[in-house]
Amino acid sequence: MRILPIGLALLLAAAHALAQDGDAAAFFVKLYAEKCMKHYAKPDALKAEFEAAKTPELPAATAGFFLGGAPGKAWPQKGPGEGRFVVSLRDDGICAVFAQHADDVSVEKHFKDLVSTSPPPLTAAADKDEHGMSPTGPIHTLSYTWSRPGDDSELLFTLTTAVSPDAPVQAMASLGRTKK
Repeated sequence: MRILPIGLALLLAAAHALAQDGDAAAFFVKLYAEKCMKHYAKPDALKAEFEAAKTPELPAATAGFFLGGAPGKAWPQKGPGEGRFVVSLRDDGICAVFAQHADDVSVEKHFKDLVSTSPPPLTAAADKDEHGMSPTGPIHTLSYTWSRPGDDSELLFTLTTAVSPDAPVQAMASLGRTKK
């Protein structure tokens, strides 16, 4: 499955507009669009982008947290506010963006604005909306899929937010390809 180039251009333009307000939530979603969504079909292009920018990789011991213990790479990113973000790319193609501090309500709004509709010929669908608890307090997970009727796979966009400022990560968004 591939997203048409015009669809990606529209998504990136929308993400750029979101980031104009300068807050951490908009920056988080912009980073997600520009790193994970833009490069989902060509993960090596994401690695090359970080290499060209001379962005250092996180050491393996630190990166493991952001990779869920799977093999891959992770890169720190600076942003607005307290500005601690990480982009990770697992060897299985799952890309994720993490924010240490970001307003959960704002992140969820920007995320929904970005992935609740899809460029044609893809169809967007809400997949999950679950509330749970973590050791630091409430968490909320949302996911959407983009697919075409004849395809056997779909893109899965997932966001988990935490309310507590004590959470090690307040927002994590991932993108991966899954079977229908």
